[in-house]
Amino acid sequence: IAVLPFKNLSDDKENEYFSDGMTEDIITHLSKIAALKVISRTSVMQYKNKEKSLRDIAKELGVATVLEGSVRRSSNQVRIVAQLIDATTDEHLWAETYDKELTQIFAIQTDVAHRIAEALEAKLTPSEKGVIEKKSTSNVDAYNLYLEGKYHWNKFTKEELKQAISFYNEAIEKDPRYALAFAGLSDCYALIGFFNYDILPAHEAMSMAKSFALKALEIDNNLAEAHASLGYVLRTYEWD
Repeated sequence: IAVLPFKNLSDDKENEYFSDGMTEDIITHLSKIAALKVISRTSVMQYKNKEKSLRDIAKELGVATVLEGSVRRSSNQVRIVAQLIDATTDEHLWAETYDKELTQIFAIQTDVAHRIAEALEAKLTPSEKGVIEKKSTSNVDAYNLYLEGKYHWNKFTKEELKQAISFYNEAIEKDPRYALAFAGLSDCYALIGFFNYDILPAHEAMSMAKSFALKALEIDNNLAEAHASLGYVLRTYEWD
């Protein structure tokens, strides 16, 4: 399955970070289901804002099914439309429209994962069900700030990384136990050190990256993103 970038239909185009965040989080949720082969974010984001048939996209990515959708956000209300399509026949396997308050965003993501698994007849183990339903935070404001941080981090430039750090720090202020935000900080400082941006000396940036990764793992030792953050520091800086 490939989850194509969700379209931002919000009046405020600055909500692009939110639609990108929804795409990434649904990919993450589905990736936790062993019975599904889920294409990575990096591979699917190339199709953002590109007019191409689903059949061609599916052929290029080597998938049988495609999830596409849109996000419209206004204040504390969000509308998410999701459609699961058989790429060979172009038939809908499942479709749903969610009109909810922003506080229900985690429930929406969990429901999408469950419904897709059901449509594709992928059986979930009890442990997979538990992981999918686990919230990274219960604070919606912290989550929103995290998505903004992730959006800027993905641009990789010095100025964007500085903005990402600011958003991640704000997210941690809202929820001091937000492991994903600490992993995000680790990723930011690791890139600052790797690219030798003149924000901090490389050795200092990498030391902070390791510290934040370890903090994330202290909070949640099963967090894949935190293990990846630590692994990046060990590989690129410590040569371990």
